[in-house]
Amino acid sequence: MKSTLTIFLILLSGLTFAQEKRAKIVFISGKPSHGPMAHEHRAGNMILAKRLNESGLPVEAIVLPDVGYPKDPAVLNDAATIVIFCTGHKGHLLNPKLAEFDAIMKKGTGVVMIHWATEAEFGPPAKKFLEWMGGYCALNWSVNPHWEPEFKTFPDHPISRGLTTFSLNDEWYYHMKFVPELKGVTPILSAVPGLETLKRPDGARSGNPDVRKAVASGESQHVAWAYDRPDGKGRGFGFTGAHNHKSWQDDNFRTVVLNAICWTAHVEVPENGVPSGTPTDDELQQNLDPKGKPKPKVPPKPKVEIPDLSAARQSMMEKMDVVASMKTLTAALQKSDDATTQAALLSGMLLGLEGQRDVAPPAEWEAVSTKLTQSDDGEVRSFTMRLSQIFGDESATGKALILLADRKAPMAERRAALASLLNQQNEALRPILKKLIDEKPLRIPAIRAFSTIETKDAPKILLRRYPEFKPDTQRAVIETLTTRKSYAEALFAALEAGEISREAIPAYVARSLSVLLGEKFTRKYGVKKLSDDKEALIAKTKELATAEALEKADASAGRVVYQKACLACHKMYGQGGVIGPDLTGSNRADLNYLLLNILDPSGDIPDAYKMVIVKLKNGQLLSGTVTAEDDQKVTLNMIGQQSVIVKSDIVSRETAPVSMMPEGLLQTLTEKEILDLFKYMQTKEQVDLPK
Repeated sequence: MKSTLTIFLILLSGLTFAQEKRAKIVFISGKPSHGPMAHEHRAGNMILAKRLNESGLPVEAIVLPDVGYPKDPAVLNDAATIVIFCTGHKGHLLNPKLAEFDAIMKKGTGVVMIHWATEAEFGPPAKKFLEWMGGYCALNWSVNPHWEPEFKTFPDHPISRGLTTFSLNDEWYYHMKFVPELKGVTPILSAVPGLETLKRPDGARSGNPDVRKAVASGESQHVAWAYDRPDGKGRGFGFTGAHNHKSWQDDNFRTVVLNAICWTAHVEVPENGVPSGTPTDDELQQNLDPKGKPKPKVPPKPKVEIPDLSAARQSMMEKMDVVASMKTLTAALQKSDDATTQAALLSGMLLGLEGQRDVAPPAEWEAVSTKLTQSDDGEVRSFTMRLSQIFGDESATGKALILLADRKAPMAERRAALASLLNQQNEALRPILKKLIDEKPLRIPAIRAFSTIETKDAPKILLRRYPEFKPDTQRAVIETLTTRKSYAEALFAALEAGEISREAIPAYVARSLSVLLGEKFTRKYGVKKLSDDKEALIAKTKELATAEALEKADASAGRVVYQKACLACHKMYGQGGVIGPDLTGSNRADLNYLLLNILDPSGDIPDAYKMVIVKLKNGQLLSGTVTAEDDQKVTLNMIGQQSVIVKSDIVSRETAPVSMMPEGLLQTLTEKEILDLFKYMQTKEQVDLPK
């Protein structure tokens, strides 16, 4: 009897202990925003909380009864994780509570942000979102199209448990801002968006040059991610889907969020994922936000016929002498008083005219530009000035020069002015560029501008100041001095005099210098071509890179070697150039794969990565890979920048049957550097740089 009682007490105490250890999950819902069955904050939270409480897991899910941040924040103090589904950016419910919520996060509490809740305002909110969940949706960087990504593969992570291949149409935001090098971030749902996701004109959430470049390059975009905070305790999860309330009926869609909530609460995720029943149509209709009836529509103004911008852009890019396209867009601008519409139309025209100079303007442009330059919208004014320059308006060019030299003007407008003046190859830039080098935000663009605007004393100016510059600026100097023969001669002289070290000349730069200077450079400094017996070289390198030797190698030191030799062209762990393939998902763990691609980079080279060398009428020599081309212009991806070149400016063009990556890369490294590089290349996650 006594032993039975003892066993009972033990079981009872165990049960009490288990109940005490139930993880508390608090759901915060935002105010109503969109129409019915969209952004259903509270109803979506209720569906998730119900399934967590029915899962049999040691959790207690609570949906706060009132919308907005809790009036009594004590309800959050003992939460294992907090789930937020609300309006984002300026309307985010955390904006006025950043310090208070940050104190909770510093205790190790998890956080999950759903859909618009992932969008942070620039400044302190964005900084905190990075600290809490490793990434966020950013205006003028991220985009919010409705599209149907295909999720085919998932990482080996608890949040992935139970997931199978799926696709679902929703408003999946993508092109997030993440912590540097994705350190601590594990992408959970990733897909490659198509060009159709960027069919809208550029705008705060619809498109921008950076996201267009990423999509054109075929970069995979992460729409759900997990984050292990550096403190080793707190966890975060960002999820950009859930515009459509009906999406919660998709089992995979629902499972990934439920798994993430448990993971951020430090609750073990079941092997097959958190069990949950599919919501019925009736359940979806429960707890919907009171969104009221639509307000009576004001009788519309006479409709302005605005063409399909995507079609107009394509038309202009394919054949810019189709005057009708220009007239149609200009006529639409003349009739529109809406700044958003005006900016969209102007952006489309600029995209179609990219790289062009001295284009004959439409007959109505003078009147339209006079109207638009008076706009209260800075973007409209900037776009108008750039178009006027393309149309040969000298007064617009004069204004751009004044704007660029004005240190009090907004930096974004000054950058745009510099870009437009460079496009026009305006020689009045020379004295201004020399002064811009003293301004840190414009230093690198000004240095690169000397490539377009040939300046006799540019090499002297740049080489004199080279020692005081930071590494990224020094690299810009070296790259600029390889674009013109007179510049290259000055760089060669600096090498000979010992003012610039051989180590400062990366392999990709050495190839350009070999083209410009010929044998005198190649014989002493160039990257040597390897023997035709690649198999013998691979075998010899294998003898060096044994498993035992690689085990002793230093991955952190290898990262330094990678930054010097590979980073300018290849992206890895979210950082690097786009000249060559993204190495993050490549077969890097296979030593044979590494050796074959490093020692024989041109052995099986796709056309997209073949080196194209272009000589221009103004004396520039540019080399890169072609990313876009039509009958008017070609877009060249170069180290550190992209250039749109009008074909009428090209003197000669050669497509070399070789990769942009030169042979002989390993010959420039010591044995230790080779082993360290291989060790780093075979890592499965980012490593810290040496301290």
